[in-house]
Order: sequence, then structure tokens, then C-alpha cells
Amino acid sequence: MKDSKAKYYVWIAAIAFFCEVLIATKFAGFNHVRGSLSDFLVVIFLYFLVKVFWDGPSCPLALSILGFACAVEISQHFHLADALGLRRGGLASILLGNTFSLLDILMYLAGTVVAYLFDTFFIRKPAPRSA
Repeated sequence: MKDSKAKYYVWIAAIAFFCEVLIATKFAGFNHVRGSLSDFLVVIFLYFLVKVFWDGPSCPLALSILGFACAVEISQHFHLADALGLRRGGLASILLGNTFSLLDILMYLAGTVVAYLFDTFFIRKPAPRSA
């Protein structure tokens, strides 16, 4: 961790991960909450996890995270987990998923935008201009 911002990234990633675990365990029966909120949070988790180790520009990172999430979602449309022979219920199959949804892509977009804006305006806020 190179700078003071990294501690914020660690905390946000940890909170997002904790929420993901809570959703997967305590809210497993609430499909809408588990599906949509989890998709929203996973990109936030990934964004801030990467920021812990990489202090590069935020916009390319946000676009990369969104692209990765969308690629995983599109792979679900083509049943990649089944094509790879991943055991249903196994960790790899669960992480890759098997149900395509446009709502998931919208949730990835919303989560990515929130992560980027939060990072840009609250953590990396621009220094005030002197007159």
C-alpha cells in the first residue's frame, strides 16, 4: 500500500466483500436481493480491490472492471461453465454463473459508476484551484 488512499480502498473492498458474503448466506432465499444487489456489489469489490494494489487511472480501471463483468455475463448466455465441464455447484461454476440477464449487466454498470464516482469525488477528490 503506497499511499494513504490505499487504506480507504482496503476498507471499501472489505465491506463490499462482507456484504457479498452476507447476501450469499443470510439472504440466499431472497432471489432479487441476492441476484441484483450482489451484481451491484461485486464490481465495487473488484474495483476497490484492484485499487489497493494499483494506483493507476480510475477511468480505464472502471471500464476494465465493467468489461470483465459483462464478459462473464455474456459467457453465461453461451453456457461456458457447462462447455468447460465445470461441476454444477462447484466454486468455479458458481463464480462463472450460468444464467444470463440484462438486468445483471445494468447492475454491473450501476456498481461500476458508483465505484468510479466515489473514488473520483470522495477519495481522489481534486485539489481546490487557487484563484
